[in-house]
Amino acid sequence: MKKLYIFIFAMTIILMTASVQDLFAQRIVKNYNQSIGVNPIGLAFGIFNAKYEQQVSAENSFTADAIYWGFAGWSAFGVGGSYRWYLFQESDKAVRGLSFGPIVSLGFWSFENSTWGGGTSLALGGEVSYKWIFEGGFVVEPTVNLAFNILSLEGLNYRPFGLGVNLGYAW
Repeated sequence: MKKLYIFIFAMTIILMTASVQDLFAQRIVKNYNQSIGVNPIGLAFGIFNAKYEQQVSAENSFTADAIYWGFAGWSAFGVGGSYRWYLFQESDKAVRGLSFGPIVSLGFWSFENSTWGGGTSLALGGEVSYKWIFEGGFVVEPTVNLAFNILSLEGLNYRPFGLGVNLGYAW
């Protein structure tokens, strides 16, 4: 009788292990190729940035940004973008993991009084980010970017530098 119990126990363990392995083997890992997010940390510094990302190949994507700046009496609306290379990820998963690439931003500025005119700024630089995509498509993406003004305005003295965490959704 004791041998029968040991046999039933052993078979139960084997069957449970096999079914757990089947569950993990059949689990489908979703390939996300688009995402959208905002940087809530930037709001503390007068910057609102919404970012859309689209995968263009197994290792690359492009982004498009809508940006609002508020800086020392200046305010601006702008657009920007970047091209990203993803490193250290599995194939066909280009919108998750470590990425880097060039960025560009174009801003249309105005000043709150008549001391300075307004105008257009153009900045070029680079960014590094790491994107996690959680179950259900929730995105967390810390980013660091540094750009240099190519076109700047008289009276506007700032360097486009950013630290942030984009929160959003991927599909």
